[in-house]
Formats: sequence, C-alpha cells, structure tokens
Amino acid sequence: MDKATVTVAMQNEQVAEKMKSVLQRSGYFVNDVCTSGNDAIRKVRAALPDILLINFELSDITGLEVATIVGDENLCSVILFITSTQRDFCVSIVEDYDITLFLKPVNVMALLSTMDTVLQNRRRMVRLEKELNRLKQGLEERKVVERAKGILMKRKSISEGEAYRRIQKMSMDSRVSMRDIALKIIELSQKSE
Repeated sequence: MDKATVTVAMQNEQVAEKMKSVLQRSGYFVNDVCTSGNDAIRKVRAALPDILLINFELSDITGLEVATIVGDENLCSVILFITSTQRDFCVSIVEDYDITLFLKPVNVMALLSTMDTVLQNRRRMVRLEKELNRLKQGLEERKVVERAKGILMKRKSISEGEAYRRIQKMSMDSRVSMRDIALKIIELSQKSE
C-alpha cells in the first residue's frame, strides 16, 4: 500500500505530536499537525491529505464543523475523535459525509485498523468516481455523435450507418476525435440555418 498522508488536528499540541509519532512509526506520512480548526482547514486544502484525524474540541471551532467543511469540499476522509456524550449529536450530521466517528479514549490498534479501512474505502471511492466520470464523458460523446449523425442523415439523405461511417472516416483522416468532428458538423449546421 502507498504511504498515506495524514493531517492531525488536536487542541493539545503535545497529544498531536504524540499521535504524529505513533502514526509515523506505523508507516503513515504526517504532513502537518495543528491545534485550531481554521488552521486545519487551511492545511487540508493546501496539502490534500488522505485522512484528517481531528478532535471534536479545538481552540476556535469544533472538529465537527471542520469535518463537515472538509466533507462538503470532498477534500479527504475524516476521522473525528469524540466522547460518548458527543456521539448522539454527531451521528445524524456526519452520515452524508466521508467522516468516521472514533470514540475516545483512543486505542492505537483500533485506530490503525480504522485508518486502514477508511483509506481503502477512500481509494475505492476515488476509483469509482473516475470510472463514473469516464462513463459520463462517453455518454456525452455519444449524444454529440448521434446529433451529428441525425444532421448528416437529414442533409445528405443517407442511412444512419453511412452517417456514422462518414464521421468515423473524417475523424481518422483528420486525426481528430469523433466528438470534435461531430461538434464541427453541429456548428456548421447551426451557421447554415
């Protein structure tokens, strides 16, 4: 597994440094440690770590507020350290985000296991988003080509197959994508109307 990057945000700097040390010994790269929520947001936006480990209590805003901002912007996965009394308050708020609640006191082995799971899920989600974007792009390309085929069929009185072959041939001859050829056909059609 690639070395995952982590940003740590704790109200107590000594606790944050101790967490950094544990994570580094476990093979994680801790790119930053901070003690305030606003600093955490700035550092996450700049570094785009894989995971933000954040305590609920911070010096300026709550870790929950930071986590939802990071979640809204889909910057990274978040593990939010909470107490049992904060759990009920947090559960309904975080369900739409990539935020994992982790009850204190922190058990290092449980945390490392949770981090591995969160990291695997994050990477799976990123792959799925890329695949979805690729499929959307293919669908948009097909729509454009279909529209251009319709224009050629109407203007040239040719079959659908022939219209497709013409677009395909123009694409190969000019070494331009079929999508770009189709867009040019549509553009020229609109100019001549």
